[in-house]
Order: sequence, then C-alpha cells, then structure tokens
Amino acid sequence: MSKKKILILVLCLCGAILFFVLDPESAIFIKCPFYSLTGYSCPGCGAQRAIHDLLHLDIAGAFRHNALLVSSIPLIAVVMILERRKRSYPRLYTLFNSPLFLFLLIALLFAWWILRNVFQI
Repeated sequence: MSKKKILILVLCLCGAILFFVLDPESAIFIKCPFYSLTGYSCPGCGAQRAIHDLLHLDIAGAFRHNALLVSSIPLIAVVMILERRKRSYPRLYTLFNSPLFLFLLIALLFAWWILRNVFQI
C-alpha cells in the first residue's frame, strides 16, 4: 500500500474517531455558513450529525438529519467498487461516468436542496 493511501486511511480513521467521540453540536465543528447567512438548509446541512449517528448505528437518526447522505452510501460504494474493477465491468463503469449520470446526480442534489427547504425535511 502506498504512503498516500495509508495517509488517507489514517486521516479517515482520525475523522471517524472525532465524529464518534464528539457531539457535532459542539463548538469544534464548523457550522453551515449558508444556513447562518440565509436561514435555509443547504444540501449538506445535517451531514455532520448524520455521520455521528451512523457511527453510533442510529440509521433512523442519520436519515432524519440528512436523508440524501444516508441514501447515497450504497451509490458511493458501487462507484468505488466500479473504479477498482473498471476492466471487469466496462459498460457499467462507462454508464456511471457518463455526462448524463453526472447531470442526474446534480439534478437530484438541487431537487433535494429545494424540497428540504419547501417541506422542511
């Protein structure tokens, strides 16, 4: 394993420990500047609390804080697997790396942003 991969793994582990041990409501964590300025939630609002809940195996709590983040985990896993096995699944890899797929992800992000503010999700 390369030094870069080891460093990334160590940083992720340190971040996970930090999110597991500390409450995201504490002063050490960054507050959302978009919410602070506008009073509206951005697509990432609640992500820190959702990660904290996921690390404590509270999936329902994580879903309440940021449903898009929790729902994205299987997709992120598939994309990571496809990146490592692109030669085994070239058509699927091409589909997940197409401009249409990227456009759909961006459209979903904007839909989530709007819907969570309109319906106070």
